[in-house]
Formats: sequence, C-alpha cells, structure tokens
Amino acid sequence: MADWSKALDALFPNPRYRILTALFMDPARWWALGDLANHLDVPPAGLRRELAALVEGGVLLERHDTRGGYFRPNPGCPFFAEMQAIAAKCASLKGHAGPETILVVEDEPATLKISRILLESWGYLVLEAHSADEAIQIFDQNKAAIRLLLADVMMPGMSGPELGELLRAANPDLKVLYMSGYPHEELVAKHLAFLPKPFNPAGLARKIREELDKT
Repeated sequence: MADWSKALDALFPNPRYRILTALFMDPARWWALGDLANHLDVPPAGLRRELAALVEGGVLLERHDTRGGYFRPNPGCPFFAEMQAIAAKCASLKGHAGPETILVVEDEPATLKISRILLESWGYLVLEAHSADEAIQIFDQNKAAIRLLLADVMMPGMSGPELGELLRAANPDLKVLYMSGYPHEELVAKHLAFLPKPFNPAGLARKIREELDKT
C-alpha cells in the first residue's frame, strides 16, 4: 500500500474512504443504499450511519423516493475536486502491481500534454505520438511493452479506429480506448471503449483501468 493510501486510511478509517472513493469515481450517479452496500460488501446499517454523517457534513447529497434513499457527491462541497482526484488515483492503482505502458496518440498538443501528465501522476509509463504514423513507429519499437492504446478518433490521415485495428492485428492482446469531443455511436455499437472529451481525471482513470483489467 502506497504512503498516500496509508494516510487516507488514517484520515478516513474504513469504510468511509471506500465510500468516498466509490461515490466520487462516478459523481453524477445516485447510489441506492442497498446497491452501495453490496458494492462495498458492508452491512447496510453501518453504511447508513456513515452516509448520514457525510450528508450532514455537506460532502454528499441525499434524496428519497418510494423505494428509499439515494446518495451522490455534493458538487458544492469545497473538497469536491480534491476527492475526485483521490478517487482517480485509487482507481489507477487498484489491481496493478507495476508500471504499465500506455501509448497516447493525439494531434492536439494541449490534450496530449494533459493526458500524459495525468497518466504519469498515476504511475503509468507514457509514450506519446502526435499522429498515427508516429504512433506506428513507436509501437514497432515498443510492441512488447505497450499494454494500451489511447487514441483520438479524428486525426489527419489515419483515424484512431483505423490505427487501433492495425496495431491490434500486430498484437491482439493490446487494449484500446478511443476519445473524441464528438459522439461516435458507431464505436459504441461495436462495443469499442470510448471516452467523450472533455473528460475529467476520474473518468479517464476509471476507463483506463477498466480496459487494462479486461481479460
């Protein structure tokens, strides 16, 4: 366990930091008490007490309907952004024992830089390319190490999906995640991993981890 995780355990004894991590990984979702209890594998009675304290402190919001209570992070909480960052870091390290290499392909320099900074801050090794041609060269030199391709959908020349198909033909075990500022229903229809832009750190961390953990 990393030092920052030990600090979280000291500041927020279980199950509280696990509650916060789960909720802030998807801050727009309303969690039913029973669903959250099953997700965390904790008794509903004890979970209800923790949630009540977090609602009273302004960290979470609560609403009710005929089926019971629902909870989600409070966007007005002063620590909202910080808790999202913590949740993202938890997700990035969960289940991964060492540095994993990600090839990021993005023709927009600012997005490429932000993606690299976030991924490296979570412990990943990052190779970056500004075009599909550059990505192919980097991939040929690092084929055995690269675990995941994170590629923009629309790029000059070869598109992200075309690049993904080419690289997966060379390495079928390669995981691929596409990103774009435009909806691409055809990718979703093909059950390809897709992340809308602009993305937040928690969303990026969650999707990266989901793809890397797929068998």
